[in-house]
Amino acid sequence: MGNRAWKACTRAALAIAVSVVTVATSGAVASAGPVGAVGTPGSFTIAPNLGQFTLISPTVQLSGVPGVNGDVAAYHGFSTLQNLKIQSQGFDLEGRIQGRLRSYDFKSLWQVYNLPSSSGWSLWVLNFKRDTSQSVLKETFRSEQLIDVNIDIKFKVSAANLRGVSTLRVGFETLRLTFDGTTKDFTVVNGASGGARDQNNNEVPVDFEPV
Repeated sequence: MGNRAWKACTRAALAIAVSVVTVATSGAVASAGPVGAVGTPGSFTIAPNLGQFTLISPTVQLSGVPGVNGDVAAYHGFSTLQNLKIQSQGFDLEGRIQGRLRSYDFKSLWQVYNLPSSSGWSLWVLNFKRDTSQSVLKETFRSEQLIDVNIDIKFKVSAANLRGVSTLRVGFETLRLTFDGTTKDFTVVNGASGGARDQNNNEVPVDFEPV
């Protein structure tokens, strides 16, 4: 994620509704539509495409199911906020995401390990794997409630990084935590955890800038 530039800190955004305007420098490059957006312009609510999740903590409890009657189990996935179809090559792609996403607050998880809210999701995972007690994490998990957070950012993908790309998914990394039979998703809406994926799920460098 280090090749992505976040030119200033965005407002924390966990519950997001999204509308997107996508343009291409010097030409039309992509067609786009909000992913599951509903509502009126300026108040969109988005239901992101969460995709598949990969288990971070490999430990399986006696029940045979991670996160049940034992430690907190963590999973990693990518939440797509915008799907783009690339219609021509050779142009930079620029777009804007506006709206409201409904999610659990990732900043609460970051505070468990005293991490700045600008830290990437992988740094949280390193601390999570070292946490043998999980006492603070468990209490934080139990108390977390869904919130709505507004987001308004611009993104840009250079033409060089769009070679061979037919579809592009723009979004943010998401942590899924499971404990005592309850599952909560925390979308990490910061520059270090924002990105894009192509049709083969390969990472595509993208620059974000708050509006």
